[in-house]
Amino acid sequence: MLRQLRQGEAEGLIIHRIDRSSRNYADWARLDDASRAGIKIYFAADSLDFDSRGGRLLADIQMALAADYSRNLSMEVKKGQQGRLRQGQYPFRAPIGYLNPESAIKPVDPIKGPLVQQAFELYSSGDYSITSLTAELQKLGLTGFAGQPVARRNIETMLRNPFYMGKILLKGVLYDGTHNPLISANQFRRIQEIKAQRTQKKSTKLQMRYRGLVHCGHCERVLTGERQKTHCYYRCHTKDCPTRSIREDALTSALLMRLKRLSLATEDVTEAENRFDMWLCNHDATPNEQSLQLRRADARARQDRLTDLLVDGTITKADYDLRRQNSTFELARLEEELRRLSDLEKSRHDLKELVHLAVDLPTAFEAGTEPERRKLLRNCFTKIELSGKRLRTKPAAWLHDLRRMEPHTATAPSDALIQQISRS
Repeated sequence: MLRQLRQGEAEGLIIHRIDRSSRNYADWARLDDASRAGIKIYFAADSLDFDSRGGRLLADIQMALAADYSRNLSMEVKKGQQGRLRQGQYPFRAPIGYLNPESAIKPVDPIKGPLVQQAFELYSSGDYSITSLTAELQKLGLTGFAGQPVARRNIETMLRNPFYMGKILLKGVLYDGTHNPLISANQFRRIQEIKAQRTQKKSTKLQMRYRGLVHCGHCERVLTGERQKTHCYYRCHTKDCPTRSIREDALTSALLMRLKRLSLATEDVTEAENRFDMWLCNHDATPNEQSLQLRRADARARQDRLTDLLVDGTITKADYDLRRQNSTFELARLEEELRRLSDLEKSRHDLKELVHLAVDLPTAFEAGTEPERRKLLRNCFTKIELSGKRLRTKPAAWLHDLRRMEPHTATAPSDALIQQISRS
């Protein structure tokens, strides 16, 4: 409008009231410049002469009142938003996967919610980049806010938003949300670790079965997969590294042999189930629960000390927000551990499935899809590395723990075994 006035497309400007013209001094200065340029300005509801000294003074006073009204309104809105945030309510538009009802709490979208959960599961597997995950979710039918297929930037925002684990992050401050989370705190932390490890964009087409799984035993770098004619090879690209390349089919054969050695004997299946059932009937969760509660109390005490450090000026506000955010994530993880401990009685069925899977790991590997095979290898081995021409693997602790549970006793299973049961 001001540009058109300067270009001479109108002789003057009529405004209803002064507080409808502007509520900040920057816009008021532009109107003053227009008046100085000879443009006539009239206010329909205010009988004042904008060209006279007295009229300009009255207009300036009313403008100051309008600016103060705007600042006060902004403060009141922010105060209301802070109140809702402290109550665990999100006062803005809900992220993808949640609905925007008239009520304060954002419910899970029954259509998009499961797709968002699947997005987190796919990315936490390590088999997808942001680009390939976006393409996969578009195939599954996940849409953005406008009903269009979800975009890459939506996925980037989704993966780093703690709203999906039940927290609300706003301007560096983390609040406890009252909405239902779609993922756990441990899953959210793993996703952030995966994102932090990826320093460059990667195209993931799932052509390399063992991409990112095999490391060099000398320089500890990930072996790079490359296709030569009809075969796929994994090699270390560090200069002068003694590690040789290994062909994918040879690597598969070697891993199948190691999976066979780790498999449980058939006669051990019933014994393992009986041992676990005996422990469930006799175990006392009190010591573990007390330990978790003490750690939770210690985390809360650290949060309180952070507030004292901020008040004393020992740490800055930015440092305080970062430390409090990390402490809140730790508290969420401890809360999940306490809930898992209380739900341990429900693990009988999961244990039976895990034990039967461990009876014939090679068959489970060959019968699975590529993502299932990669997940099986991650669960069965904590390390797969190639040193020179020699392949070395380190079995996961839970496979040994299945055998180490004392027969005919109520010996408690290890934490590694319990965690694997909860993940299986």
